[in-house]
Amino acid sequence: MLSQWKGNDKLFKTYVEGNSKGDGKSPVSGQRIKGEDKILSFEEASKHPCFGTVLKDGMIDISFDDAEMSEKFLEMAKANAWRCLVLKNPTNGHLHTFWKNEQGEITKLSAEDQKLAVGFIADIHGGSTYIPLRVHGVDRFPPIYDILADEEYQEVPKELLPVNTTAELWQQDKGGRNNGLSAMAIFLSHDRRFTKEQIRRVLTNTNAFIFKNRLPDKELNIILRDETFKGIVETPKLNTLNAVELFQMDIEPVEFIIEGLVPVGLVILASPPKYGKSWFCLDMGLSVAMGCDFLGFKTHKSKVLYLALEDRNDRLKQRISQILGAEPFPAWLNLGIDSATLDKGFLESVTEFLKEQPETKLIIIDTFIKIRGEARRNESAYAIDSREAGEIKKFADRHKIAVVLVTHTRKGIDPDDPFVNITGTYGVAGAADDMIVLTKQKRGDDVTKMSVTGRDVSYEEFPLTFNKERGKWMRQSDSFDDFMARTQMEIKRAEYLTGNTRKTIMTLLEENGGTWTGFCKAIIDKSKAFGTPISLTSQKLGKELAEINGFLFEDGILHTEISKGTAASKHKFEKV
Repeated sequence: MLSQWKGNDKLFKTYVEGNSKGDGKSPVSGQRIKGEDKILSFEEASKHPCFGTVLKDGMIDISFDDAEMSEKFLEMAKANAWRCLVLKNPTNGHLHTFWKNEQGEITKLSAEDQKLAVGFIADIHGGSTYIPLRVHGVDRFPPIYDILADEEYQEVPKELLPVNTTAELWQQDKGGRNNGLSAMAIFLSHDRRFTKEQIRRVLTNTNAFIFKNRLPDKELNIILRDETFKGIVETPKLNTLNAVELFQMDIEPVEFIIEGLVPVGLVILASPPKYGKSWFCLDMGLSVAMGCDFLGFKTHKSKVLYLALEDRNDRLKQRISQILGAEPFPAWLNLGIDSATLDKGFLESVTEFLKEQPETKLIIIDTFIKIRGEARRNESAYAIDSREAGEIKKFADRHKIAVVLVTHTRKGIDPDDPFVNITGTYGVAGAADDMIVLTKQKRGDDVTKMSVTGRDVSYEEFPLTFNKERGKWMRQSDSFDDFMARTQMEIKRAEYLTGNTRKTIMTLLEENGGTWTGFCKAIIDKSKAFGTPISLTSQKLGKELAEINGFLFEDGILHTEISKGTAASKHKFEKV
């Protein structure tokens, strides 16, 4: 009974006190049952006369409000060895059954009296559904069927998917069984969710458990033969929902592994060769594995898989030591230097890794070219880019992880838009949720611009510098434009302080009692005589004097340009 049940964290995300003042079948008013954090543990909640549980997002409750139908379902579940949880209401025999719906094949998450493919009629409720487990001291739903401790719950079987059909299969007796199964075979053949083999399985279960009297195997095999499906044109189904349904959906907010920088999904990281991408990736992986900020962005600590496919173990060891200094190597960073390609089982191997390391939330693939498969016959460059990047994107979404795919950029097609310079066709960028591009105005520049954009990330540019001694990228505090403007100002100030123009003006003021007036040509002539020659034309010197006005004032020199109505101007300098 329920008193011996310790809760189920695989299916339920929290336990909630029920409203004892009402019918006991609803939570206490005002409790936030849609949050990530548990409100009560099972042990805490079970002390109350009324309590219930809340279904995890990505899980589904399919319930049967008919006792006879409930019995048939249980027979079907056991015969097919379905991996689900079944709770039974002891007062009426009705069942609640629980499954994964992570692939989203059931899109309508709150619906009653739905016809299912196999012939059942059921109610369907998705994530954050409240399920009362005790009402006014009476335990309602003892578990009667469940998976083993080391098993995982399965996706909703095809038999239980809702279908929009007029066929009435439940408890059908002699006379309409052949026509009913034939009609369902044709109907399901037009539903792209079902393969022929899956349709055969659905109809076999319908015959075995739904009909009052089973069709003989000979008659069933005639319906299931290939000829039944011959000539059927599979029409793509457009899955839609109206705006009200969308509003009522409980949609989880975008999850970030690195806040504002790396969301769950596919992230493209690109730069020209030899720009320090590998240092960037290694520091990113270390930061997430240790729960430290990365470039000033908050990380959510998790296990990391860094596939450094262009590197060696000795170099990785040296670089990690350089980045961490005296800090210990983190156990949550897993490293690999080789892998299969996409067409040779890459994603399958990573899937097995995730089963062994389920805490992994970030995978870095350095670089994309190392896992690319062979193009299929007559496949365009765009098609292969879109297909391969799309496969990785779907993989990331399915496992709710972030995959950072490292690649290169080409020489600038558009210097004002770094994202169009990502190597490959638009098929790669089109699949990405987020893109990070590292660029420099000149390869030798000390400052690198990190441009970031994405579906859930606003476009921003950040100035980065690379500390060679520590092997770390450092983000500057202000924006890229502000940083560059400040940097240019500092360069100009340094040039002013050491330049011959300042030295010449200082000497003129010393020799003339703190004030001097004259044309640019005179300043140039005087500079040669002072041994501080100014190698500029009069026109260019005039422009320089205008630019250094502020610096002169910092030196206690007031500079005034005196116009004489000609192209040339006199310049007055005063010590203040």
